[in-house]
Amino acid sequence: MNYYFLESQLPKSGFVDGSVTFVPELETYYSQIRTRLPIDTVAEVLLHSSIRNLKNDYFHTTDGAKVISDAFKILLERQKTDIQFIPAALRYHNGRPVERAYWIAHLPDEVDCFDYERSDYGRKAVIAASVHEPPRKLIKVLFKAYLDTEKVDGREFFMLAHVLALKPIISEEFYQVCKKNKLSLNVTPL
Repeated sequence: MNYYFLESQLPKSGFVDGSVTFVPELETYYSQIRTRLPIDTVAEVLLHSSIRNLKNDYFHTTDGAKVISDAFKILLERQKTDIQFIPAALRYHNGRPVERAYWIAHLPDEVDCFDYERSDYGRKAVIAASVHEPPRKLIKVLFKAYLDTEKVDGREFFMLAHVLALKPIISEEFYQVCKKNKLSLNVTPL
């Protein structure tokens, strides 16, 4: 099976980003949270001033929040995943609400399925050795990724464990389902 990185921008539309505020307020940076959020958590996203018309069904913010449309959420709920969906109110920079409903996809599964031998990444010898001699080192520079598909275990949407990347991975099969449902997504092959 083939896999893709899910990109935060659509071709020809520029980057999409915004500032995220959680209610109740988080005690630490969002990107540092590895547990579920309280059940009543909601998010507010103020989009960057360059965004005038949001067409994306997915984008991630610089602090790691994965923002998905309601249509994407519906498809993800049918998959093998442990995502916590946080309601998100998105607004353009001028305060106008966006046209569709969005969610924060919190804690997509991190899967330890990175193929350290076939992949190409910075400090390869040191990092590959840490797999067998803990503590495990984090991959910060990734040139080409390959997965051990047996360890993926049927997941269709997930994050790579031990790899510093904001981009989730989506299977080719699930990407085709998204395309049939006319979701506006952009992917790059692993």
